Amino acid sequence: MAGLVERAGAKAFADIFDIKKGDRIEARVRQGLDPSAERVAPLTPRSMDRNWVWAEMAGAWMRQKRDIGVLHGLTLGKIERDRGGLASLAPTNILALDAFDGDIEELKERVIANSPG
Repeated sequence: MAGLVERAGAKAFADIFDIKKGDRIEARVRQGLDPSAERVAPLTPRSMDRNWVWAEMAGAWMRQKRDIGVLHGLTLGKIERDRGGLASLAPTNILALDAFDGDIEELKERVIANSPG
């Protein structure tokens, strides 16, 4: 997914590439969120079990950033049922993986509109 985001002209922050051994995870996550205008994250059965995914969602929500979740292998109903709530997730900012191509085009338009010069 990071590759798709970068092909749209945006800089991607992906924990597996950007957080190195010995880094303070919370500091790196904040550094990744601070300059970003929005957050795009895969929502998979595995990612929903990771505390940092929820922390990143909360950080984006607190910073009033656009937050887009891309569902793969689960539904909003399953997240609601298994996690006790959707937190900052809502149908308006969630899309299925097969609909992500359209959002990448929208992301590209936002990058171009917000580029200096």
